Amino acid sequence: MHNRLVVIGRNLYLNAPFMEYVERELGHLGFLEQVVKIPETSSDTVTLLQQQIAQGGNLVIVANRQAFTPISKLLATMIDDTLILKENMLIPSKSEVYDDNSFLVQYEGCFINIVQAEPGKTLPMFLIEHREKEGVVHLFDMDEESAMVLLDPLAKSHEIDIVFTTLTPGWIQVECVSKKYGQLGQFLKSVNQLLAGKVIESTNIFAYLIHRFGQHKKTVTFAESCTGGLIAAQLTSEPGSSNIFRGSLVTYANAIKAGWLGVEKEVLETYGAVSEQCVDQMLKGALEIAQADYALAVSGIAGPGGGTPQKPVGTVFIGARSENRVVVEKLFFEGDRNYIQKQSMLYAYKLLFKVAHEELF
Repeated sequence: MHNRLVVIGRNLYLNAPFMEYVERELGHLGFLEQVVKIPETSSDTVTLLQQQIAQGGNLVIVANRQAFTPISKLLATMIDDTLILKENMLIPSKSEVYDDNSFLVQYEGCFINIVQAEPGKTLPMFLIEHREKEGVVHLFDMDEESAMVLLDPLAKSHEIDIVFTTLTPGWIQVECVSKKYGQLGQFLKSVNQLLAGKVIESTNIFAYLIHRFGQHKKTVTFAESCTGGLIAAQLTSEPGSSNIFRGSLVTYANAIKAGWLGVEKEVLETYGAVSEQCVDQMLKGALEIAQADYALAVSGIAGPGGGTPQKPVGTVFIGARSENRVVVEKLFFEGDRNYIQKQSMLYAYKLLFKVAHEELF
């Protein structure tokens, strides 16, 4: 089922945190294939909506207060319907499902959910349901070519479309969409059997991590340098993270690495802050301070400046540690500062899945 989002109103789509909130609330639909942004006074609204409805599938229209009633009237006209008053809002009479500031209509194979939204306020209920025709699997310690060789025959036999994307080296996300007669459940079961120990089926891998660590009563802590708190921010954006997260330290200055985490002065002077030795001691210090079961640590050069011939921009050391296992790896990431930081954050989690394999797979 195709899922698309149309946002009508400048005050909505120019508000980045609010847009992130909208997309999170639509996470139950799976993948948003398209996000269209329209000013509330656009002369192209009719044409754009006609094009969207013609595509079928699921269409969610999030409109601001100024646009909600005009869009409802426009939709009623397009589907040859009249407006009636329900729940203090004017909606098409063919709307069989409605809630406060939200209604759902079906027209020519398209499910259309229009909601009125306002930044700073709780979103109304989205009324479109997930049709269980899409799934996500995460593959670890594999490259895309090998994954394609293994999964493509399975996908074809079960009539599933698959799309691969590498989130960070050694971590592939696979989007799986069932065709008309596809067997998504059987396909996912076969993938889990074929790649046991390397695959996790989850549309939200961080919520999955929190759930599994919670089941096993495990905790985690972080020591970050070049990622500036991104690792902690990613985890704590998820509900329930406080059950497994002990806390973290963001340590940029060498004096802070030494004073807070116990990184030895000799290590910093001999190898530098961006080194395997420094990250190893950051891991030890974080575990000791937080009394956690697992620690992640990152130190690198995110750029755009600060690189050297020996350690160019994009050089990052990332580690994970438990009581009896430690992994520290040297990476070279490309891209701008923010992309390097986010790849580093994801790779740190990839190492956590490696070190905590028993609890997470």
